[in-house]
Amino acid sequence: MFIVPLTSSISPMERTMGANAVNKTEEAEGEATFLDVFKSLVDNVKETDAQVQQDAIDLMLGDIDDLAQVQVNLEKAATAVDLLVTVKNKAVDAYNEIMRMNV
Repeated sequence: MFIVPLTSSISPMERTMGANAVNKTEEAEGEATFLDVFKSLVDNVKETDAQVQQDAIDLMLGDIDDLAQVQVNLEKAATAVDLLVTVKNKAVDAYNEIMRMNV
């Protein structure tokens, strides 16, 4: 039995940051800088926080029909913040490690 390799038919996934971010990374020859990644993480935190704030207003006004979606949006926001903080901490740790190196 012959197994067809999947790598020949799989194309790379696009990042889910929007059209502008994809164009910027294509201009940089497909390599995303740390600044691009960090900006996208910050933008993601801002977007999810705005959605949570809107959900809170809608909940207070009684315009929410699906409470499960509110909980999902809260978890997305919490996960986005956790990811941003983790990446920031790793970057600071890497910077501190570089600064401790002897020249």
